[in-house]
Amino acid sequence: MKNSTAKRVLDAALATGADFAELYVQQRTSSVVELNYHRVDNVSTRLVSGAGVRLMRGLRQVYGYTSDLEESSLVSLAEKLAASFDGERMLGVGKWEEVKNPDAHSPKKAHSSISTAEKIEYLKAAESAMYAVSPLIVNCDCAILSTDEDVKIFTVTADGSRVVRDTRVRTRLSAQAIAAKNGAFEVGHFGPGLAMGAELLDAVDFVKGAVKAAETAVALLDAPECPSGNMPVIIGNKFGGVLFHEACGHPLEGTAISHNTSPFAGKLGQKVASELVTAIDDGTFDHGWGSENFDDEGVPSTRNVLIEKGVLKSYMVDTFEGRRMNMKPTGACRRESYKYVPTTRMTNTFIAGGDSTPEEIIAATKSGIYCVSFNGGSVDPTTDKFNFTSSETYLIKDGKIDKLVKAATLTGFGYEILPKIDMVGNDCELSAGMCGASSGSIAAAVGQPTLRVSEMTVGGKGETL
Repeated sequence: MKNSTAKRVLDAALATGADFAELYVQQRTSSVVELNYHRVDNVSTRLVSGAGVRLMRGLRQVYGYTSDLEESSLVSLAEKLAASFDGERMLGVGKWEEVKNPDAHSPKKAHSSISTAEKIEYLKAAESAMYAVSPLIVNCDCAILSTDEDVKIFTVTADGSRVVRDTRVRTRLSAQAIAAKNGAFEVGHFGPGLAMGAELLDAVDFVKGAVKAAETAVALLDAPECPSGNMPVIIGNKFGGVLFHEACGHPLEGTAISHNTSPFAGKLGQKVASELVTAIDDGTFDHGWGSENFDDEGVPSTRNVLIEKGVLKSYMVDTFEGRRMNMKPTGACRRESYKYVPTTRMTNTFIAGGDSTPEEIIAATKSGIYCVSFNGGSVDPTTDKFNFTSSETYLIKDGKIDKLVKAATLTGFGYEILPKIDMVGNDCELSAGMCGASSGSIAAAVGQPTLRVSEMTVGGKGETL
């Protein structure tokens, strides 16, 4: 979109006294190549293209969007939104300041350099290896998913008129195995993803990860039930970080803090976790799944230390909620597409590494469970009560891994769990995931090292431990 078009659109939007105006223009191409049920199941490309206009005046905000990028349509949208206010013009559109893009996560290999036939063969190698694990594997789903997105964000505030452009390329691989026996089904999954191009296919041993997923699915068929009760819980690295993401990350977002619905509201500078816990939301992480040069309102991404050695240091803040909180935005305002009002969302959120090795953590645990990975879960943001299901769980006996058990359910409150983290490993890694909230589904990485919670409530069908 031309800067001259953006000027006319935002000039119309500001006519009735808005003190902030934004034009968000998006074009995103998403592609999928997928094998399922021994066949090529999906080869598709989807285009999302449109624009959204947002206006603010004090603590009032209005938003509208359209897929029609003609200037007349955009000006008409801006005029309709401006009708929400009835004051005199406060701002005009000045000369655009073109903000320099650090271009920190550029892909090295375009997906267009690999044919669809080559991608299918890449997936078939993993699919064949998964089926070869056991005749109990009844289905395998393997996929390559990629997005190539270009956004242009024009903003007008009392500080001037700015335009930001960001190009975002993400690639994710997925392998899911389903095993069946005597009417029971179990699932194993492997799904790495990063903000990079087709070079991810070379960087990941996809066959090895896919085989591990199939082996886990088969092993779970004969695994005994997980015990229940209150017990020590070791949470594995990588996707184990989804528990912090849900139970503690969302309550640290500006949407929860500004409305005082979070248990962390008003607690900056206070101790909220074990001194072993340092938690970070980092949108600058090199090629991180949730990394971007700028967020979706054109603010540069930052490395935001939320909790440092147990002390609450910061929140994640967007421009609008920042007005309620009297805080500056932290570069974590995101949206699925132009159809959504942007709001505070996590990027790459993780607990930093500690001094213990995973082996030391296991050896120091007389009894309990070890949750290696999770299917997912849910959190009530008003109470911070969470409910998670571990997809790969082991019993710990006398400081050793005993045996695999079926899924465990972990429940509790995030603010109660943080102080109970009594060992933190040195093996911090991140894992790709999708986060759904008010501004849609977005790419968000979770992570942590292996860590131990001294006591958690575990729900299982086995006897009380």
